[in-house]
Amino acid sequence: MGQLVGDPDPDVACGDPAYATAESGRVREQLGPAEGAGVVGGERASGRVCADRVEECLQHASILPTARDIEQSRRGPWISVRPRPILDSVISLGLNGFAGADHDPAAALVVDAELVAAVEEERLTHVRHAPGGLPTGAVREVLALAGIDAGQVDVVTHGWTPEALGVGATARSEADRIRAELATAGVPLRPDARITFVDHHVAHFWSAVPFAPAGVSTMDALVLDGAGESTAGAFFRVRNGDVVKEWNLGLKGSLGLLYEAVTMALGFRRGQEGKTMGLASYGRVEAMTPVDDPADDRFPGPVPVLTDRDEMRSHHRQMILRARSLVPRGASFNQRADVALGVQTMLEQRVLALVAEITDPAPTLLLSGGVALNCTMNGRIARWCRERGITLVVPPPANDAGISVGAAVCSAADPLAVRSATGAALGRGFSSAAVQARLHALGAEVVECDPAFVADRLRSGAICGWYEGRAEVGPRALGRRAVLASPASAAMKDRLNVVKGREAWRPLAPSVRAEDFDASFDGVPSPYMLVASTIRPAALSKLVCVSHVDNSARPQAVTCAGEPAYWSLLGEMERGAVTCTSFNLAGKPIVYTPADAWDAARKMSLDLLAGDGWYVDLRA
Repeated sequence: MGQLVGDPDPDVACGDPAYATAESGRVREQLGPAEGAGVVGGERASGRVCADRVEECLQHASILPTARDIEQSRRGPWISVRPRPILDSVISLGLNGFAGADHDPAAALVVDAELVAAVEEERLTHVRHAPGGLPTGAVREVLALAGIDAGQVDVVTHGWTPEALGVGATARSEADRIRAELATAGVPLRPDARITFVDHHVAHFWSAVPFAPAGVSTMDALVLDGAGESTAGAFFRVRNGDVVKEWNLGLKGSLGLLYEAVTMALGFRRGQEGKTMGLASYGRVEAMTPVDDPADDRFPGPVPVLTDRDEMRSHHRQMILRARSLVPRGASFNQRADVALGVQTMLEQRVLALVAEITDPAPTLLLSGGVALNCTMNGRIARWCRERGITLVVPPPANDAGISVGAAVCSAADPLAVRSATGAALGRGFSSAAVQARLHALGAEVVECDPAFVADRLRSGAICGWYEGRAEVGPRALGRRAVLASPASAAMKDRLNVVKGREAWRPLAPSVRAEDFDASFDGVPSPYMLVASTIRPAALSKLVCVSHVDNSARPQAVTCAGEPAYWSLLGEMERGAVTCTSFNLAGKPIVYTPADAWDAARKMSLDLLAGDGWYVDLRA
């Protein structure tokens, strides 16, 4: 049996919610946030605190596992009982960006059982990934979007466990820091609002739950990334309302760090693993450079405590040295592609093996963590799942921006019930009238139009900045902040890559109406552009702009219910598809406000800027 994952820890302790070693028989329990402090026994508006329950929480707070505990855990199962929430209503604020996080600061808000907002700090600061930044602007934004005052927040949760990081931070010191930073940013929390912490990979797990089908309560979840506090992944089972962590993946087995190391050895930067994935399609199978699997470093129990962060850096350095040995000095494009194919093949085979060994699989599989952004890998897993009647769910913010989502969800009154009613559209939204008014104030000449007009311009070779509705969360443009073009022109691919400042060999992606997906693609549809498919031969000539060298693509399947304006535009295009790439300048994050879109559209020399019922001719 694995370790149960309940709600995160109160700010007096951190570690896993409850655990027991079979060998020693000792049991240590830790109450979840709903049993900790703040709103227990009282009403949110009054902020009354039940002092007896707070004292009980302090008395029962667990300590972090010792080295002996961890060694025992490797030899025996871990047993625990999930604490049950005792509140019917909770306003939960999730964060990424304090101790442990050095990129992608973000904030998310869950009100009762709904994920109502999620915003990445980069969209507000215009600094891509906002390295080293705090999520203070994002916090203000999600509260504003929900109409929530700081004093109404019941619990704040950060998706990293401070003590396990090996940087000298404690839960108490980090809680004090978070409270102070938020107050300085104009977000003063109630004195009794709880500040809690949850393990990084537990947060990744919870970040996928809001995007699972409604009513699903039996799930498996695989989380894989470079590194959390001291591990590189985890596997979870959800059965009968209980969440059990079956195993952790140690740093020696990190698939994310190895893939990142090869990416850097190929001449790309950290964070550009998507380029390695795209380059792999040019690799020659007969000349592929084999890349060995990392160690199978799985173990049950709690997350180990690093004595020093250098321990993690040492693993990374070793992987970088190993990766450099794979790439010949002065390697040609083909040789680099052969190495990329090697690491991509290793990743796909290893992850598919992890999935295939699941016994008694659930009807839904969640896949999260930075590795889950690998669309090619996801395509193979999605097909494997479909053959077995399993639904694959990959959340739009599978990367560390999603940590804020998971942190908010795990502190909700009933985490497994939380869903997003708006999919990935969790940022600020503007009505068509509001967008037009703002653009007019900026000096734009806004003209009314219908979808057929925009489609005609696209077919005529125009590149269009498309802006409508609420902003998306996650790294993919999903028809709300996007650059659109006809998918039927090979020359358009070259032009778009120039406009975006991208390498000429990199692929572009399509959006397609969900009902038109099967006619053009062989694969499993994804609403978030995270699963690769193969373009059917009959459709290739009309989708040449979005066809990669191996005839693959990573389409977004669009429904009328989810995005009616965008769906209507797609309906005017042949095969119901357009080329869709993110609306941003090279090196900048995706645009957020109408002013951002106006500025970027002109700097990118787009032909027009359009949305639901309007357009601006940028060539006039």
